[in-house]
Amino acid sequence: MSQCNACGNPLSGAPKYCPSCGSPVVSSGAQPTGEGKGKPATRKMGIVVISALLVFGLGFFAVYLIPSTHSVIAEQPVVAEPQAYGPETVQMTPVPVRETADDLIFSLEDLKRYRLISFEYNGGKTPRTVMAYVAPDGRLVTSISSSEHCGSTEFEIRDNQIHCSRCPSHWDIMTMEAYACCGPYYPDPIPSRVDGDNVHVSKRIIENWAGRL
Repeated sequence: MSQCNACGNPLSGAPKYCPSCGSPVVSSGAQPTGEGKGKPATRKMGIVVISALLVFGLGFFAVYLIPSTHSVIAEQPVVAEPQAYGPETVQMTPVPVRETADDLIFSLEDLKRYRLISFEYNGGKTPRTVMAYVAPDGRLVTSISSSEHCGSTEFEIRDNQIHCSRCPSHWDIMTMEAYACCGPYYPDPIPSRVDGDNVHVSKRIIENWAGRL
């Protein structure tokens, strides 16, 4: 036999109210009115909010803490197998360059052999040194070989980074993320195109490069 939860009076049958004190009778296993109401919805909303915060946090980490490939490099063609540059230094090797009305042309075979090459262009108002290298993912990268802050035109590659030959500055070879004093003055990537064994670099792009100081 059950009993009233309020006064303890024995109850027979299934009355809705206690005949002794008039309190509502709560059946065994039932929750009082209002207890737990809305908990499933609240729990679900909490899960949604936490999930959204996690997604936002991961997005922030990806965008701001993991630099992406430089926009010009990302558009360049893949010309070789993926490779990694270890602690052994790769020096710049000067190579011959041919000139047409619009372009400077160097050999893709020279680039694959030496991995980091350079050549001079004196046809514009300001002489420019141009460098090229094979990126770790096999992409062709051509750049204005200049760091205006320290005035260097000579660079080398090791540990997947471009190192200035004049100062301690060095940059990630794909993202141009900086690690020392000349941060924004990395060898500036410029577009180029491949035609068979020939790599074409526009003379106009070189001539119009105005520097960043």
